Amino acid sequence: MELDYDDNLIASYLAGDITAFDQLFERHKRGLFSYLYSMVGSREDVEDLFQETFLRAIAALPRYRAQGRFRAWIYKIARNLARDRVRGLMVKGVPVRLGTMNSDDFESRVSVLDLPDGRRHPRDVAASREKRDWIDRAIETLPAPQKEVFVLREYAGMPFKEIALLQRCPIGTVLARMHYALEKLRAELQKEEGSY
Repeated sequence: MELDYDDNLIASYLAGDITAFDQLFERHKRGLFSYLYSMVGSREDVEDLFQETFLRAIAALPRYRAQGRFRAWIYKIARNLARDRVRGLMVKGVPVRLGTMNSDDFESRVSVLDLPDGRRHPRDVAASREKRDWIDRAIETLPAPQKEVFVLREYAGMPFKEIALLQRCPIGTVLARMHYALEKLRAELQKEEGSY
């Protein structure tokens, strides 16, 4: 079996090439951070979970079986950590607000295009932020399995096949969840546009 790019990086890392893990990290950091944010919502918690995910991945790499599924594997680690964190917060009575953050928001919620440099009219900047906030709220209304599929596909760029592995369900179920998520988001968009 021919190894995929991630599996080759893992093999190089296990053979002593420290920079190979840096490349793995760079390939997956934005999508993974966005995914964790959608699961937990608190930037501080996300940063902790993000670091913990990679620490656990490093520790478990010697047991990883190269099958071209690294992304699904590391997202499973992140998913389990996020669920444990949310459960822990809920037991303590801490309100949990899930969030959404696209990969462009990894560095900051403020885009370079939103800076007052004269290239964009302030009205356009305000409309862009308002739209982004509306999208965040609309995604928040989705049932958890649909939201997870939507975020993994749209923000993390994960193929449906890998999402099915992560959610431990048939690919048809994943496709149906995505379909229902898109239908609900379209309905919310129509309601939003009708309110103006």
